[in-house]
Amino acid sequence: MFKFTFLSLILWGLVIQITSAQGGTSCENATIANQGINISNNALGEQWFVYTATMTGKVTVSTCGLTEANTYVEIYDACGENAFASSNDFCNEQSEVSFEVIDGLSYLINWKNYYTNSQFEWDLQEGKVNQGEFCSNPLMASAGYTVSDAPQNKYRWFEFTASRNGKITVEAVGDNAADCRIAVYDNCMFTSTVNNDLSWNPSKIAFDGIEGKRYLISWQNGDINGEIAWTIEESNWEPGERCIDPIDVSDVEGAPINHESGTNKWYRFIARENGEINVSSVGLTQEDTYVEVYSGCGEGRIAFNDDTEGLQAELTMDVSKGKAYWIKWDNIFMPEQYAWSLKSDIPTDLPEVEEKPVKLFPNPSEGVVYADLTGYDTKEVSVRVVDISGAAVKTLQLPGGLVVSFDLSDLNTGVYNVIFEDLVSQSIVKFLKK
Repeated sequence: MFKFTFLSLILWGLVIQITSAQGGTSCENATIANQGINISNNALGEQWFVYTATMTGKVTVSTCGLTEANTYVEIYDACGENAFASSNDFCNEQSEVSFEVIDGLSYLINWKNYYTNSQFEWDLQEGKVNQGEFCSNPLMASAGYTVSDAPQNKYRWFEFTASRNGKITVEAVGDNAADCRIAVYDNCMFTSTVNNDLSWNPSKIAFDGIEGKRYLISWQNGDINGEIAWTIEESNWEPGERCIDPIDVSDVEGAPINHESGTNKWYRFIARENGEINVSSVGLTQEDTYVEVYSGCGEGRIAFNDDTEGLQAELTMDVSKGKAYWIKWDNIFMPEQYAWSLKSDIPTDLPEVEEKPVKLFPNPSEGVVYADLTGYDTKEVSVRVVDISGAAVKTLQLPGGLVVSFDLSDLNTGVYNVIFEDLVSQSIVKFLKK
């Protein structure tokens, strides 16, 4: 009797030990995690743990080398919030993520059951933060060529301050360039990214820099542990590299596009009559292309296409007389040079452009100005503000036939040309921003 009771107690104790090691099945009943080895059992669904930091530094959570299960983990500040960190396939199909912690604060760890229903071990360790490991403590970067330490699948953060207005190009160079991914942010809240796309980070990107502004550059090395050779270059924008400075087109046949600049390519089509246009790269390339059409620079997307035939894009859409359409060939899939066409059923012979004076006042001005557009009969007048280098720094659409106001307070002090144009007329006014 005693032997049976003693054995029962041992078995009961083992059950308690295993059960207590497993995570809770919801955020509200998360199991306490400890430094060292913990156990997750995704046969029960999601596995939630809570960890309270014992120091200010970082915590690393990992299943690398501990299981063959396909694991996926997310980290939260609190229930009901979005995950601020996650990991999937860090080391083969296993996960590892490091995140900053503050002594005494608690953090939620959620092992998802997306890819496994197995029980597995995972490790939790506290440590000190190395400079460049997180956005809050970046390494300093300057224009030119740099070689940086690059652990596999780890992020390295750098801070760069623009020395001038214009284009900033960040590019990986050397043997490991294809395995590097870049993102650029305005701040550590990641609320404003100037990266092409969060899901398809290229190894070369370009963004609009403002003199004196600080930018945060994040690298991730998908290759083995080693170094990243990379460059930062400040230069002028070329026509077509931004939506505010598009290349005007009517009909196009086999025109080349090259994304070597690390930018999208922008074109503008102005419809002189109601009609239909066809935009396509089908039959002109084997590259993976993607096209979008917008109603204006900074306006909503009205059409897009991907993979109409093979990897090529094509779309056909109706256009309205007097409207401008911005055509964007996207660098999202990092294609090599390719060609595209634009065909329309609208006559391509353009009328002679008429000079139509516009009064702009006050001039000089610190901000809001007024333009007398009563001489324009069209519903919309396109406005481009061009700096002394010839680059468009601002574009907008204004109604014709009225005296209208618009704000130029975001411009730097200096001299600009303000270009007003519609389908048949144009006016250029020199403007001094105080």
